[in-house]
Amino acid sequence: MAVNEISLAVKLLRANNVVALPTETVYGLAASIKSEVALRKIFQIKGRPLLDPLIVHLLDYNWVGEYSYIDGLRVNVKVLADAFWPGPLTIILQKKPVIPTIVTAGSDFVALRCPAHEIFRKVLKSINVPLAAPSANPFGCLSPTTAKHVQDSLGDKIPLIIDGGLCSVGVESTILDVTSDMPRILRPGAISASDIAQILKIPVLDYSPSISSATAPGQLKQHYAPNTRLILAETAEDLSSLVKNASPSQITGKAAFVYLKRPHDFYHINDIFWLSNKGDYFEAARSLFDMLQNLDRAGYDVIYCQKAEQKGVGIAINDRLTRAAAKFAN
Repeated sequence: MAVNEISLAVKLLRANNVVALPTETVYGLAASIKSEVALRKIFQIKGRPLLDPLIVHLLDYNWVGEYSYIDGLRVNVKVLADAFWPGPLTIILQKKPVIPTIVTAGSDFVALRCPAHEIFRKVLKSINVPLAAPSANPFGCLSPTTAKHVQDSLGDKIPLIIDGGLCSVGVESTILDVTSDMPRILRPGAISASDIAQILKIPVLDYSPSISSATAPGQLKQHYAPNTRLILAETAEDLSSLVKNASPSQITGKAAFVYLKRPHDFYHINDIFWLSNKGDYFEAARSLFDMLQNLDRAGYDVIYCQKAEQKGVGIAINDRLTRAAAKFAN
């Protein structure tokens, strides 16, 4: 990373432009919250509906009080920030008027987080203004976890993409709503409800796909989808059955098979892939979108992918896979 890339990013952002920046979760399409023109460009470039709110990225906890109300909450937001920021936790709070309504889709609540990636943080420190930044991809498509993913999908629409390598987390941040008596997860991520409950010393409602909220992004049933048909297998055994019994009558065209953990029997087959050598779910999450992006461009007719156990970051993996596969359910 060159210093002049940071300077160029800040210059473009101050001139009502958007830039693509790496975070630890996915690459973001960033705009200053002070620029209505740039904020509208985010929606136009992504093809994102205005009813889908954006996450606002802050440098640190000291910015929170300037942009949201934190008094009178059951949850101590500073305790959360001390434990999880910088990092992949987004907190829903009541917004102050300084937050434009286009950011919150007209809601009185705003999603705030403090990113951990050093490049994003250097841009924030230099511009000294919060940046709204959804994922840097066409709306509803696979999230980008490398600069190449951004270049391939939006490269001709963005004046600058800063390459920060492969995102270390690989799935979008956990979204936590703390505006009611019981904090609850609105979108699962690398930080789990039990992780948060241990810090807050109070119960935290875990994510439920039956509960959605207009205050949080990523709530649509169909989202994060590849162009290639995606079909999910509940377990590794179910996926192995597909591999063993694959025939033209069962599988049309060329198929890829994606395990969570390297399989014992089929690893030598060209069309077998895995997200982690030892079944580490954090490694699997980090690999997920990169794997799907690569397979989506590899000429396969269908991708079969194993789901994770419904625990920890496995909940986030399953959420992304389920929303991605919903596109092909009918």
